[in-house]
Amino acid sequence: MMMVRLNTRHELPRIAIRQTQGRLDESGIIQPKSRGHGNRQARINEGTTQPSLSLDSYQSRRAYGFRKMNDLTAEQGQRGLSDVQAATGRHGQEGWSKATTAAQRGNDVVQKIKADMFADYQARPVFTTDAIPDPQMQGYAGEVVGEPDTGDVTVDIETEPNARIHYTPGSVETYLQDKGFIRHWVSTEHYDIYA
Repeated sequence: MMMVRLNTRHELPRIAIRQTQGRLDESGIIQPKSRGHGNRQARINEGTTQPSLSLDSYQSRRAYGFRKMNDLTAEQGQRGLSDVQAATGRHGQEGWSKATTAAQRGNDVVQKIKADMFADYQARPVFTTDAIPDPQMQGYAGEVVGEPDTGDVTVDIETEPNARIHYTPGSVETYLQDKGFIRHWVSTEHYDIYA
């Protein structure tokens, strides 16, 4: 009797995965920009004035007789004017006196004129003592002048409010690569191992 054999062959189904990585396009990132107003270094811009001394000794020198030409001419002009006024008054008075008393007995007019002429030679010198004023001195201290410049090294940084980047999301896809199968057949006397 012949023996019938049941042969079975099968293959399991196979699942495959197709995967795409997510991608970030970095070329859209905008780098910050810096803008400076220049690099102006700080400077002191200050200096000092020299101390000075103002000395006015004219009033002291004037008391000793050293006068400026304007003062000398003004003083001499005033003195000449007062001398002219005094001489005019004196000559008028003398002339009136001579006119009224010259014809009187014992009145020697020539003798009087000689006496008046030589009276100046016999006059004694008159000395006056005045206080000599001190020279006026005024000192001025040195000063610091100028304004310092603090410089400017500020930098303005400009940034965009958000980055312009493009992101492509990744994906995962599963699919059936092989469906798999189960086959049955029969063979006689032995198993069909090659089928």
